[in-house]
Amino acid sequence: MSNLPYIILGLFFFCVGSCVGQVKVVHYNSDWNSENNYSISDLKDCEKEDVVICHNPEEQEKHNILAVPTLIVFDNNVEVARYEANIMMELDISIDDLQDAIDKVYLAKFE
Repeated sequence: MSNLPYIILGLFFFCVGSCVGQVKVVHYNSDWNSENNYSISDLKDCEKEDVVICHNPEEQEKHNILAVPTLIVFDNNVEVARYEANIMMELDISIDDLQDAIDKVYLAKFE
């Protein structure tokens, strides 16, 4: 029996495995706006980080955070999507839409 199916399967899992962990979602907010925190804990297939910009001003400047909360999706440390607060200082994106954006980043790797 040929080993080809096992080789193909191994390559598939290698490719999928090499993608995992490359997408990161960062939630930026401030202490004074904590009532509008956006929970990213339920997101799948990505690294997650919460940054309080008053404790990390260098992050605010580095990523040009002008409104809080702000969500940024990174792929290999490159910004691929940004979601900023509305006038009520709340994010309008649903967790499902955010997960869809993450999934699209992975799907684009196979195009």
